[in-house]
This record gives sequence, C-alpha cells and structure tokens, in this order.
Amino acid sequence: MDTEGSVISQTVLHSGAGISATSLLSGEVQTRSFPSSFRGDHKAGGFEVIRAMNLLENAERIASEAVQLHKAKSLEDCRMDIILGGSQLALQVHESCGHAVELDRVLGYEANFAGTSFLTLDKWKNYRYGSEKVHLVQDGTTDMGLGTARYDDEGVPSCRSDLVKNGEFVGYLKGRDSARFEDGTSNGASRAQGWKNVPIVRMTNIHLLPGQETLDQLISSTKRGILLADNSSWSIDDKRWNFQFGCEIGWMIENGKITDMVKNPTYTGITPEFWAGCSGVSDAKEWKVWGTPNCGKGQPMQTIRVGHGVSWAKFEQVRVGVSS
Repeated sequence: MDTEGSVISQTVLHSGAGISATSLLSGEVQTRSFPSSFRGDHKAGGFEVIRAMNLLENAERIASEAVQLHKAKSLEDCRMDIILGGSQLALQVHESCGHAVELDRVLGYEANFAGTSFLTLDKWKNYRYGSEKVHLVQDGTTDMGLGTARYDDEGVPSCRSDLVKNGEFVGYLKGRDSARFEDGTSNGASRAQGWKNVPIVRMTNIHLLPGQETLDQLISSTKRGILLADNSSWSIDDKRWNFQFGCEIGWMIENGKITDMVKNPTYTGITPEFWAGCSGVSDAKEWKVWGTPNCGKGQPMQTIRVGHGVSWAKFEQVRVGVSS
C-alpha cells in the first residue's frame, strides 16, 4: 500500500538449477556448465522449469567437454567474427544495454557505486547504438521472465517499450520520478528488493528481439570466426562503454564450418562499435528467455531478478584473445 492509494499483492514462483563439471590435469583447471555458468538458469515457474532443462541427459557431454578442453588450442590475439547465443549473449545484453539505459544512472544517482552511462540525455532519439539488426526492448510482461510482474513497486502497470529500435537509441528504463527527464511516463521499471527497500530504477526483462536468420545461416556465412559459449568472467567500465568477457569454451568456424575446440577464449569491445557490428540475429525458433537471479544495485545494496530473451547473433571483426 502506498500514499497514492495502491493496494497490491503479487505472488510469484521462481525456480532454477544448473550443473557443472570441473577437470584438473597437470595444474590446469577447466570447467563446463549447463545450461549456464555460475548459478544455472532461472525462470518464473515451478519444478517443470527444472525438468525441462534435461540436466542428467547433458551431464555426460558436459563432463566430456571439460576433459577435452585440456587438449584444445588457445585463441590467438586478433580480430574475427564471433557468434554469441544463450546465456553469454544474455549477459552481453544485461551489461552493455540493460544497465546503460537505467535513467537514474544517466542522471548520476548511482555515480558513487554502480557508475553512470554513456547514453546521456542528449543521445535520446539522437544516437545510433547498433546496426539495423539490433532491436532491444524492456518487457515486464514476458511469460516466465524473472523480471515479470503485474505492477512495479510504484504501482505502475508493467508494459513493453522499445530501448533500441533498428539500431537507434529510443528509450530508457525509468520510474515515476525520473520519467520527467524523458517523456514523462514511467514504463514500470521501479523495483525494490523488499518492503523495507526504496524502489529504484531496475531492469525488468531486457530482450534482443529475434531476427530472420538461423544459427546455421550465421555459421555458414562466416569465413573465419568463432562461436563462444558460457561465461567465465566479465568486466565493464562504469559508463558501460568498454567491456571484456571470457567464456568457458569456443569452436572455430572456418569457411562456414565448425572445426576445432578452443579453450579460455575472450572478446573485448566498445559497446556502440560492438553492436554496430551485429550483422545477423537468428529467428524466433531459436529465441529463449534466460534468468539472472542476482543483479545488484544501490546503496544499501539491493539484489533483484531479471530476465533476458535472446537467440543467436553474429558480430563482425571483434577483438578476441585468450584469458591469462
């Protein structure tokens, strides 16, 4: 209940799980995870979410890949096309888009802790964030999304709105207080960890909408590149401008075919340059919502749960290398 007269009670059920296999050989440690690294995958739902993961069916494959990584080659420092999907692309969206469009960050409210954003007010509807293939939205109504609710914690109904459309930056995540700096209307993105916390601008579900290609087409159109999977490390500056990600595993692509396994791959980039290089996004058949159960922000710290829908995407001439 709030001073505006809102009396709202919402009940949500979240479930998640994951497995990992770790191999140690001659002092080298390699890990493979399924369906995602770190905390697995999470969705709004009950035990049917766990059953659908087919954890046992994938356990042997994951263990085998962890062992195979010891013999895999390392990636040379160079530039090449990369293909991202699954939880790694979800994390890319989370870090380089989701946080960057939080309007309170833009206004400096988080500058002493979580940072600011390169997407300053003068760039609203006046800035190219990525290629025409890039369409990013926030959607607090997504089926099974961790960031889904009927209302946010200011009593505003959840909705869907564009953040980046055809590569152009068009909207922020905002609450009722910060919305006046954009178009005056909250998009239901003011959330609190609990009853004793002050609502602040947070992600709901942030999605990269599907395109027209298939994963097979993205691979076959790549002369020399790499397909990367499952995060092992990440780093991004406080403006969400310069980033580096490490992955558990990669597979080289040569003349449109998957070839050798690669261990400890990394990639790095500048956010708008990286998304400007997006040359293809796979279709709705390969699109899936992933869950992030531990997004932290604020002082005192508030941890909330958010969702990210992605398929597969290809990015051209990205700087890649190997983690130390």
